[in-house]
Amino acid sequence: MRPRIKPRGLRALLLLPILTVGSVAAGAFTLPAQAAVGRGTIEICKSSNNGMLGKSFSFTWVDSVAATGAVSVLGGGCSAPESVAGGNVTVTETQGGTTAVKAIRVSPISRLVSDNLASGTVVAKAPAGGTETVITYANYVPKAQLKVCKQAAADSTQLIGQPFSFTINGGTTFTVNAGPFGSPNCSGLTTYASGTNVTVAELQPAAHVSVNSITVTPPATNISTNLSARTVSLTVNSGVQVVTYTNHIDVSAQKGSIEICKSDSDPWVSGNSFSFTIMDAAGASYGPFSVLDGQCTSDITMAQGPATITEAAQAPFYLDSVSDTNGYLISQNDSNGTASVDVGVQADTVFFVNDTHLGYVKVCKALSSANSNALAGTTFAFDWTVTPSTGQASFSGTAYVVANTFANGPACVFIDFGQGLPLGSIVTFSEESTPNVVVSSASQTVTVTTGTSEVIFTNQAEGTIEICKVAADTETLGNGKNAFKFVVNGSINVTVNAGQCSNAIAVPAGTATVDELATTNFHEVSVTATGPDGSNRILSGTGVSPDLNPITISVPFSGTSINGNETLVTYTNAVNTGVFKICKQSSSSTLLDESFTFNWSYTLNGPATIGAITLAPGQCGYLNGSLSGTSPAIPVVDNSGSPVSVSVSGDTDTTGGIWVLNGLYYISSISFNGPGLLTSHDTYTGASSFTIGQGTNALTYDNEACNSNGCPGAPTGRAS
Repeated sequence: MRPRIKPRGLRALLLLPILTVGSVAAGAFTLPAQAAVGRGTIEICKSSNNGMLGKSFSFTWVDSVAATGAVSVLGGGCSAPESVAGGNVTVTETQGGTTAVKAIRVSPISRLVSDNLASGTVVAKAPAGGTETVITYANYVPKAQLKVCKQAAADSTQLIGQPFSFTINGGTTFTVNAGPFGSPNCSGLTTYASGTNVTVAELQPAAHVSVNSITVTPPATNISTNLSARTVSLTVNSGVQVVTYTNHIDVSAQKGSIEICKSDSDPWVSGNSFSFTIMDAAGASYGPFSVLDGQCTSDITMAQGPATITEAAQAPFYLDSVSDTNGYLISQNDSNGTASVDVGVQADTVFFVNDTHLGYVKVCKALSSANSNALAGTTFAFDWTVTPSTGQASFSGTAYVVANTFANGPACVFIDFGQGLPLGSIVTFSEESTPNVVVSSASQTVTVTTGTSEVIFTNQAEGTIEICKVAADTETLGNGKNAFKFVVNGSINVTVNAGQCSNAIAVPAGTATVDELATTNFHEVSVTATGPDGSNRILSGTGVSPDLNPITISVPFSGTSINGNETLVTYTNAVNTGVFKICKQSSSSTLLDESFTFNWSYTLNGPATIGAITLAPGQCGYLNGSLSGTSPAIPVVDNSGSPVSVSVSGDTDTTGGIWVLNGLYYISSISFNGPGLLTSHDTYTGASSFTIGQGTNALTYDNEACNSNGCPGAPTGRAS
């Protein structure tokens, strides 16, 4: 560091602003303003690397109290020390020249706070009273970059999208499609050393097309253009320069002609017509012209020069290729259906060849679950009909699919031998029926789209069960009129009369549940489920009382026979029964040694059954010799389903009435206890009747004695 002479003493103090502290009256004194803040020192240097030696660079700084300064530094040199307020100081190199900041170094390095190479800015510490902070900038000359752009003139929109070829310094040819005027398309960037001389040349475009302007943006220098030669020479400098060519159509007053022909490369195009319009070199429009596949327009006269032919989009077709007879085709754009042709004196024929966007369709067979694996290996037939979107007549066929197991997933085949179908075509499928197989949907329709579309038919193997009702007695049989109700799989309701069987009931193969609903007056005795070979197919529920309801049974696939491999479920039911007894009671001690005789009878499917029982108070029975016993079991209904009723007559006294015998006692009440129903009773006559209910039915007579006052509680008339 070379020594520098710094102002010292009073002269230095006099050069600084004055800061007054306090007031004069209070003994205030004055100091230089900068003396209130400690001072630091910075020095700004510029590296001579990268060709910067001797070049001048400008810098500004702002210290911690917002004081500013400016210095100029030559490459390879440094500024004089700059006195700044102690703290952080921001230094900025002036931007906009032909160089750029490559690096900024602060010494000591610990004093670097932050830097930004793009803006040429660094923040560094300049501690008060400390050593100076040295800030060194290193610059370089950025590379030069060039891109070439192409646009059509405002009056030559026919050129938009057309390709134009270029070279730079005679190198590899590259192509740029013309953009609209004001929105050119451009090549990629090419990089050169700054100061390189380049020449851009546009190769000869189509006849009647010329360059009407070439523009070049800074920082390029030494620009020289030649429109007729379609060239521009320039010196590229650091940064990006853009060369833009604008082309237009040279309109000829002479006329030429073309004709347009339509052909196809696949059968779906056949029979369709297509619409075309033309814009000639003078901007005049022609058409639309409707051209049937396999035919041509007549000669169409127009101005000589480039003409653009546009085929109207027509789904599902697309332009496959364009050709002409005389080699006047300039360019084509299959994606938007256009072609550019140079119309000359000699008539030209332009061929537009169309193709069809196709999609594929397949039909698939799936199984609903592993319970349907019996269908694996079975061939299923699907009838299909195609209605083409291209206007041809519908056509049909049949596809065959061999089912996989459930675990292996759907099996599929392409229809029409895997040939593509025009997009938008409608394909309808229907599955041919298979006995004992349920399909998710009888038919499905799909519209052909890009790629492959598929329809899946899911099948479920079915088994069959048949439910039979066996009567254990004639009352249950009921002349075949007693109906019993069942529920299969929780939702299928079945009614079977005693002594009969249901029709075959289709259920998903695997397992099924059968539940007999409760039936008044009857109960289950047993149930069996057997296969055609007599094997037991009950999986849960023993089939023996009380483990009867519901039962789970095995139902294998029935095969292709209507009743093949059927599971036969047989329920045996019996009529409910009850017993009865007649009881005598009395609260009168004088009657405890008396005997009372009762006659009873009931009718069940034939002659009446009769009997009698003699009882003393406190006794029950149904037949002489069967005290405290009950009757044999009696069905609660007869063969016709009518309740069985028991009739009882009490003590009989033809002179004094049944309720007063010899003037000593009377019937105070007749009561009934049990599941049956007391249908009539008469304490005057002693006659009663009741129906048999399942269980024990007891009819009780209560007699009371008369006294010296007579029979005060005796009935005076009939009671019912």
